[in-house]
Amino acid sequence: MIIKNTLITAILTLIAASVSSSALAQDSLKTVVPILNYTADLVVNTHGGIKTGTVYQGYGEAGVEINPWKNGQFNFSIASTHGGRPTATLVGDWQEMDNKEASNHIFALNAWYRHTIGKFTLQAGLQDANDSYATCDASDPLQNTAFGGIAAFMSGGNVPTMPTNGLGLNVQWQVHDAVMWQTAVFDGGVIGLDDGNRFNLKHKLSSSKGYLLVTEAQLAPAALVIKAGTYYHTGLENYGFYASCEKSFQLQGQRAVNAFCIGGYTPHATDAATASITGGFSMTSIFSKSGADALTAGLATAHLDGHKWETAIELNYRYLLGDHFYVSPDMQWILNPMGEPEAKNALVGTLRLGFEL
Repeated sequence: MIIKNTLITAILTLIAASVSSSALAQDSLKTVVPILNYTADLVVNTHGGIKTGTVYQGYGEAGVEINPWKNGQFNFSIASTHGGRPTATLVGDWQEMDNKEASNHIFALNAWYRHTIGKFTLQAGLQDANDSYATCDASDPLQNTAFGGIAAFMSGGNVPTMPTNGLGLNVQWQVHDAVMWQTAVFDGGVIGLDDGNRFNLKHKLSSSKGYLLVTEAQLAPAALVIKAGTYYHTGLENYGFYASCEKSFQLQGQRAVNAFCIGGYTPHATDAATASITGGFSMTSIFSKSGADALTAGLATAHLDGHKWETAIELNYRYLLGDHFYVSPDMQWILNPMGEPEAKNALVGTLRLGFEL
């Protein structure tokens, strides 16, 4: 109850500070920016897994970003997932080979407010914890969910993330140009879309379900980003640690190589990953001189509680088609799906077509 009241008070304080700021800032710029994107995945499992076959997986997002005054921003969006669910029906891997996969739903995605005061930025409301924590820009093109977040953190911390974002309050402090520290409290008991929260509108903070407390430090000198974080889930009474490193190497022209390495560990996870290791690299401007294409390769392995290590090896190519469209063929070799020794290794190909406004 104390955390719930604190969160509500913080949101009201943010709004009050924003109104005051708008009255004082004469040079504020009012803008409304639409949010619209769609991803179409044609997934083919050629070998192993649950069964071979082809399915379509679609994901769409629509919303608006509002900047009503200086240093303030609202974000509201809804999303839709639909299609054949390749992980659930074809592959059966625990890390989920398609990061846009969820059951067929239309649901609330984001409803948050962000405000910057000097070197501090506060964000409160319905949000994706993985947008702020355990992120890795270099691995973004890869389509396996394991490359979008650290498995030991995402599962062991019961992190609210797409498709079930949750209520939270995040505070960032830009200590120095190259040093940032952030800490947050999130709802640790978000209900799944298939478990009675069909539109992701049922959010009730509860100490019995618990809260996710997380903190992270970032060091970002030139061409290098190092992150380290720790978390504690009050309901699960579980904690863990994670760290990541990204390094950029500028080559000739727009061509560059970005390498990344990520690791996470949680000692008391149940039905989750106790440890995870991810690494890889990406190279831009393989065939174009303008940086319109990128080749990315990665390996992600996770040790599942009571099972073997599940490993995903992925190779992805992405090419921009103008300002708003892109095409991205992808191949994944998944070893020990669900960490089961009797499971057949899967070879999966995906053709992704995307639109981003």
